[in-house]
This record gives sequence, C-alpha cells and structure tokens, in this order.
Amino acid sequence: RKNAALAWRHRRSSALQLLSSLLFIFLIFCIDRAVRSRFSYTTAYQNVRDPRALVAPPIPPCEDKFFVKTPCYDFLWSGGGSARVPPLVDAIRRNNPGRPIPAEKVLGFTTPDEVDAWLFANPMRCPGALHFQDINATQMSYGIQTNSTPVARRGTYEDPTFKFQIPLQVAAEREMARLILGDPNFSWTVGFKEFAHPATETFSTIAQAGPTFFLAIAMFGFVFQISALVTEKELKLRQV
Repeated sequence: RKNAALAWRHRRSSALQLLSSLLFIFLIFCIDRAVRSRFSYTTAYQNVRDPRALVAPPIPPCEDKFFVKTPCYDFLWSGGGSARVPPLVDAIRRNNPGRPIPAEKVLGFTTPDEVDAWLFANPMRCPGALHFQDINATQMSYGIQTNSTPVARRGTYEDPTFKFQIPLQVAAEREMARLILGDPNFSWTVGFKEFAHPATETFSTIAQAGPTFFLAIAMFGFVFQISALVTEKELKLRQV
C-alpha cells in the first residue's frame, strides 16, 4: 500500500519507469526499419531470380549525375576527323528516347587524347564520352569512356553502368547500324539485365547497437529503483 501511494503521488516518474524499456525497444525498432528502408532502393539487398530488362534507356541529362558541376555536358565525343561522325552524333542527340539532347549539351573533339585532356581540366562536368573510328563504308567501331567509380550521396549509390554506360552504348550502336544500313528508321530494340543474385546481408542495427540499447533499458530501471530507495530512506519510509 505504501509503494502504491508513492507511485500514485509521483505518477509521471512511475509512468516513465514503466514505459522507458518499451520506449527504447521501440526506438531501436524504428532505427532498424529506417536502415532497411534506406537500402530498399537497390536490388543488391534483394533475391533477384529474374531481373527486369532495361530496354532502350535514354541518355540522362548530365545534371542527374551525383556531385556534377554546372555547366555540364551530357556526353563528349571524338571522331578522328571523319565526316560521317558528326551526322552520327546529331542522330544520337535527336533520337534520344523521350528527350532530344540539345546541341549545346554535347561537345566534340578530334581524338580521344583531346577528350582526356578536357576531362582532366574539367572534372565532374561530363558523365561519359563516345570515341568513334570510321574504318570504311561498312565498318565503324566505337569505344565508351565513363567514370566507373561508385559514388554515394546520402546513402544512395549511383550505378554508372546502368545509368550512363548502357544508354550511351545502345544509342551508339543504334545510330551506327542505321548509318551503315542507310535506313534511318531501322528498328533497334535491345534490353539489358543484371545478373541474377542472392540478397546481400544489410547492416543490422539490432546486431550492432542492440547491446547498448539493452544496457540502457536495464540501466534506467536500476536508476529508478535506486532513486526510489534513496527517497524512501530520506523520508524515513524505509528502515533497514
């Protein structure tokens, strides 16, 4: 009866004592759910048995690249001085799915070395480059130059392969096929898939920070009990 009366007299303290453990458990649960939600954007943490195909992806604007500096260019190109390359690049710009690329967002050079020099002098201003080599009337080769370093922003990782490299590859192959065949309406539909893979284990908040939270749960209960004991001794409500 005495303890019940004291608990009722200090209702807020008693409620905090009873609910503190539940609050800490709820807090660690919320943190764990937030971490899982943070990694839900990528398939790396999912069991992927039948990956979805990426079909005819457009070349994204350079502003979509993480930490890009403006003004920027959607892509650079070099053609070795061939007269067939500039019209090819113009076709890539015009036929970009869903978004024709403005001419001022593309920058051309003669050789790959000139592209390298520009990229070195202007870092983070272009996500990729195309290097064309005109061999003969029926043969043309190309190369793709992108920065494959993974970049993270606020926990979100940028995939340079699917975001920049594959769109450049599809666009270059499509327009090269149309140029060599002489058919500007030649259909070119290609899809790419990531490899099927098991899920990668995510960071476990409970495994990493759980012991600290459980210690805090026990600590708060102990502190409240000792505080109540000291109060009873001071008020001479308990004699030992």
